[in-house]
Amino acid sequence: MAEKISSRQRWYKSGCYAMNKIKVYTDEDIAFAICKALRLRGFEIYTTFEAGKSANQDIEQVVYANSIGAVILTHNVQDFPRLHYALTGKGGHHCGIIIAKQISVGEIVKSILRLSTVLSAEDMRDRLEYLSNW
Repeated sequence: MAEKISSRQRWYKSGCYAMNKIKVYTDEDIAFAICKALRLRGFEIYTTFEAGKSANQDIEQVVYANSIGAVILTHNVQDFPRLHYALTGKGGHHCGIIIAKQISVGEIVKSILRLSTVLSAEDMRDRLEYLSNW
């Protein structure tokens, strides 16, 4: 008889967890000042530039973010929502997508702090969040 795997076990195998704290992978259009400010506040941040992924397509960015168990933070309101719906509509998964308007560093950081106090990494799985709601 095959061993039953719980949804929690599948979650851990997917890599989208880190003791329920959100890890963030930033798209190339996110200012480094945002990354620096979030790191100073204890977030685990990965950047497209630091990962050597600047030339990658958007779908490749989502796949990479998923492989490291991170939500992706982007200003790209045109393409990433479409990717989210295409992926989840076909049964695909990602660790979460956060869309941020191009506003001040301080406002973006405050909004991510608010979001992270309410939503865990597990909550963000397959979720599309607009930072303007936070």
